[in-house]
Amino acid sequence: MKNKTKAILRKFGVLLAVTLLFTALAVPAWAEDGNDNSDPPLPSETALSSGSLTVTGYTVMDSSGRELQRIEPGQKCRIIVAVVDSRIAPDNEEQKTTIAQNMGINVKVTSTSSFASPSLGDITTTTITPEKVTANGLEYGIILNDITYRGGENELALDISCSGYTYPLPLVSVKQAISQCYDADTVEEPKDSALVLTSASYGGGSVEAGRDFTLTVDVLAPAKYAGAENVKVIITPPEQFTASSGSTMIYVGDLAPGASRQVTFELNASAVAPSGSYSINVSVSGTAASGAAPADQMSVTVPVTQPERFEISRTDLPEYLSMGEEGYAYVSFVNKGKGTIYNVSAEITGEGITTTEGNQYIGNVQSGSESSADFTIQTSQAGNISALLTITYEDEKGNIKELTQDFTITVEEMYMGGMDDFYPGDFGDIDVMPEENTGMPVWGWILIVLGVLAAGGGAAFFIIKKKKAKQKAAQLTEDDDEDI
Repeated sequence: MKNKTKAILRKFGVLLAVTLLFTALAVPAWAEDGNDNSDPPLPSETALSSGSLTVTGYTVMDSSGRELQRIEPGQKCRIIVAVVDSRIAPDNEEQKTTIAQNMGINVKVTSTSSFASPSLGDITTTTITPEKVTANGLEYGIILNDITYRGGENELALDISCSGYTYPLPLVSVKQAISQCYDADTVEEPKDSALVLTSASYGGGSVEAGRDFTLTVDVLAPAKYAGAENVKVIITPPEQFTASSGSTMIYVGDLAPGASRQVTFELNASAVAPSGSYSINVSVSGTAASGAAPADQMSVTVPVTQPERFEISRTDLPEYLSMGEEGYAYVSFVNKGKGTIYNVSAEITGEGITTTEGNQYIGNVQSGSESSADFTIQTSQAGNISALLTITYEDEKGNIKELTQDFTITVEEMYMGGMDDFYPGDFGDIDVMPEENTGMPVWGWILIVLGVLAAGGGAAFFIIKKKKAKQKAAQLTEDDDEDI
């Protein structure tokens, strides 16, 4: 019975060991599933493939940013096409950031018979930020710089492909009629108007969020008509713009045949407006004696950029080092702006200086966040060494910029000698002060010891004498007892 019990326990132990082994092997998989630190997944293939890519608007400008109402064959211009790709619909905020960081857009002009395709460097897109990945889809602008209208049809055709996703998106072909194109041989003269908006400009380039800018509009009363009365110009800005003067309408009055008038609106771009392009609708109206239409309108596209507030917030840099000694440096930087700072890297350079880390890549710094870099510094020469801390990054337009800070490290030769090298000559002529005697002299201590010994000897003498007296008295007593 005892042997049978032992056999059962042995089998149970083997079974328990096998169970524990499989449990240990399964733990890493459970831990990985429960603590996944990888980037959030992109939307499913179904979410990416549904929807479509559509053109929501366009703008035609000259090289200075002035809005054009008419382009003729052989004329160069800049065309900005705004699109929304509703195939890309993120499920959460993390996916917005992942999509913005990984996406790539390629554009090709296919209507080459009517539009000469720009060089590859002249076809760009606006910066993709997480704010542009909305519930309606991905919003961005295609910028065609230095594109030439050749004449004929006014239809601009583009092939757009996307890359960088978990699932590939099929190529999309879009077409957009450019109404500003005018070819006398193929296009009918548009209907005349007694009032015409000949141009509008905001100064070119881009407008910084939080700043004022001036919108200039030119109005013409064509000479072949009798002019117009009670002329007024009205603008309809987006919600991100406000009129500094508080009015979006300017009264012009009467315009004689052939007369023109220029009006200006003082506007302000909201400090919280996300970077992007915004359209301002401009219209002119009045009354005309002739049968021509006394009205006209146009749209002006204004790009807005957020001001950069990317700066070095704190540094901890070594001032003194010894040859062969390692020094440590620290730098932190903060993005106080409302836009993202891209591809940040940090580096320390200088003659005779090397760092273990080299040029450190930090990555993107989101709005309102801070990042840092640490360095281990070695020096190969002594003296005062000039060093340079450089932070390199890209703004929302892709422009490469730098933040720099100079500092100096004093490097001393390492001393390898002993203490004998310093004494006595290294300390100069130093008078050695004789040691001052304090306390009782030596002869005093000798007298005290002798006195103690003498006192001890006298005490011992009396003790011995007394002991002998007692012994003698005892002896006498013993003799008396014997006599009795």
